[in-house]
Amino acid sequence: MAAVSPPTTTAPRYFGRFELRQMLGRSHASGTWLAVDPRLQQEVLLCVPRAQPQNDKERDAWTQEVLSGARLKHPQLAEVLEVSSHDGWPFVSCVRGQSVTLSERVASGPPPPPIEVVTMVCDILEGLAYAHEAGVAHQDLALHNVLVDKTGHARVAGLSCSLAPLAPGEFARPAYGRQQIRQAAERDVLMVGLLMYRLLVNSPALDDPDLGHAASRIGYEIVRLPWTTPHPVPETLRAIVNRSTDRQHRQRYLNARTLLSALQGWVKTNAEDAGGPLALLLDRLNTVGALPGRPHTERALVATLSQESLRVDDFVDIIVKNPALCWEMLRAVNVASYRSQTVDDGVTTLSRSIMLLGQQGLRKLASGVRAWPGALGAQTSLSGEDGQQAIADLDNELRLTCLAGHIARLMAPFSISDEEASVSAMSQRLGWLLVLYHFPDEAAQIKHLMQPGPPTDEGSTAPTPGMSMEAAAGAVLGVNLDDLSTAVMKHWGMHERLLQACRPLSRSTPVRTPTTPEDTLRVVASLANEMTQTLLLEPQKSAQALHQVYLRYARALGLTAKECNLTLEHAMRLVDGGAPKVAKAVSSA
Repeated sequence: MAAVSPPTTTAPRYFGRFELRQMLGRSHASGTWLAVDPRLQQEVLLCVPRAQPQNDKERDAWTQEVLSGARLKHPQLAEVLEVSSHDGWPFVSCVRGQSVTLSERVASGPPPPPIEVVTMVCDILEGLAYAHEAGVAHQDLALHNVLVDKTGHARVAGLSCSLAPLAPGEFARPAYGRQQIRQAAERDVLMVGLLMYRLLVNSPALDDPDLGHAASRIGYEIVRLPWTTPHPVPETLRAIVNRSTDRQHRQRYLNARTLLSALQGWVKTNAEDAGGPLALLLDRLNTVGALPGRPHTERALVATLSQESLRVDDFVDIIVKNPALCWEMLRAVNVASYRSQTVDDGVTTLSRSIMLLGQQGLRKLASGVRAWPGALGAQTSLSGEDGQQAIADLDNELRLTCLAGHIARLMAPFSISDEEASVSAMSQRLGWLLVLYHFPDEAAQIKHLMQPGPPTDEGSTAPTPGMSMEAAAGAVLGVNLDDLSTAVMKHWGMHERLLQACRPLSRSTPVRTPTTPEDTLRVVASLANEMTQTLLLEPQKSAQALHQVYLRYARALGLTAKECNLTLEHAMRLVDGGAPKVAKAVSSA
């Protein structure tokens, strides 16, 4: 029998008084060790830069910067125990507690699901946002300096600890000013985006495990989430992650708060106990109403309400030009107190709402709708040109919403209610209307992301396409606009038929011939909105775009080109009181 050799023992390694247990990870700028501090008799994280300060001035600058971060107290920032140096090597020791580093978490188990990833990243962003607002950037975010506890919550360690080796020919590091701090904070946010990519894909972006080094390659190389990931990534979250690592600087999140807001919006949308996307709007809907009355419609409404001999259709003709009042009426008559008076499980038409409310009830509802521009004119965050632009954007969108409602009403076949078609077409624009009114700053961000950018390739003159509205809204708010529309209408107690119709058809798939009244309602509403969108184009392109819409729906609804042109002209006369010049350009197609 062969003799069994005794197990080999490795002598412990020390860094000053610290016993080094395990290297947890390193980047080009810093490394993190698991160490034992004999003074405290506990394990700590030892964060050490990869390069030594070149002189006393540089060491003092590093120490002051690290101490600025060490003084910050926040639940998502790891507590700093000591800032010192040993043999010329500066270091920071941090409390480890019962947490593990994110690198240990990734190595020890399966890839975390998206909701767990977002929860951790939100914690990281809260800590970074607090630090950035205090003038401190991390500068080397990595898996090895993020701590995760048993509940899945994260803390950031090693603020400003990094110190990259000097490049050849460099003899000193530049002093950090306000602009450099802002740029460092933007780089932190970019590294958070790369961290999300790493966790969702289970492999590093650009095959580069060093987030800081990968961040320096963004702009020259493209990083987008692949379609094959360990766990399916919802489309809205995909848009957020792709925006956070976008090749174009202007498209990315430029501060931690905006990325945090988008991710929190996505979490609320996907959390069953948070009320879904409605949680973003519920408080404001209750305090300032859904929308203000459309400008220049109050006088006509007051004149109509003062007459006793008008038919219900006459009231509908006036009310349909004021989307805020339309939805307020439908909301009012779909509450429990009115349900007993209806023959089915909901009211879907304005005429039925008028009959239930009566003139007195209608007058009371109309007086409760805020006059133009409502709360938008009083928001302190808007001023000057930005405020005027936000009001103009809402005014234009309300006009387009009315146009879509009138087109759907005129084009509805006999198999469906023309009023239901009108409400459905307007409802397909409800989510964007609510964002324009309640979140004007975010709406401006969405519009910015939709704008084309400069050419990405040298020598090319073609602009870089902007994001689609759906992708941009998801990237800014973390909410799909169609989900937002549906959730609000469901909160108002709308009929299931209207809930189905408020989701527009996908423009990437052919239009099929509807087989049920519900399908027809949705198709007609989608047609009306696509016709309306052609008016946003230049006059010479609008006619061709309208013809393409006609071709897309011709077989499904049995349309003619003349019918589409005349309907659009008629709707514009009804909404605007005359036929604008653009209508003539469209009709000449």
